[in-house]
Amino acid sequence: MSVTLKDLIHEFASEQKPDAVPGAAPEAETPAYDGATALLVTEFLDAVEALCAVLEEESACIAVGMLDRLEVFAHRKAAMAERLESVANQARADGVRLPDDLRAMTLDRIERLDRAVTVNATGLVALRKAVLTINRNLLAALEKAASDGTYARSGHSLRPVELSASGLNTTL
Repeated sequence: MSVTLKDLIHEFASEQKPDAVPGAAPEAETPAYDGATALLVTEFLDAVEALCAVLEEESACIAVGMLDRLEVFAHRKAAMAERLESVANQARADGVRLPDDLRAMTLDRIERLDRAVTVNATGLVALRKAVLTINRNLLAALEKAASDGTYARSGHSLRPVELSASGLNTTL
């Protein structure tokens, strides 16, 4: 089962406070989170922002055809994913509960990340389709070049060898 970041943030929702008893004196306002929680949330939000930046940079490179850096982006995205997972595991282990204001801010950032992931995935899928189209065209050209001039007794063109994607290393 796959857990999304939004589900993860809802897991860290603060516990509901019981309704105030009528006639009771209001309690003094206490901070909803301590310094450790603030540091953890800041680290998480920084990791989300960094991942958004990497995704947006990769999407921009794909859009202009700068494909030589895709491997670098893959490594950077993997490192960011590990960082996010580490922070989430630490928050889970520490029993962190996010107050409503921090949870709303975190959900906003995650929605931005979700949009960046969608744009990036769309670009990568389009790039994959382009590569597959080029691969198909090269295979067809190789097949045509290999079968030119070879005919069966029935007059149909014969294919002397079965071509595959592994045959793309041959020269035309």
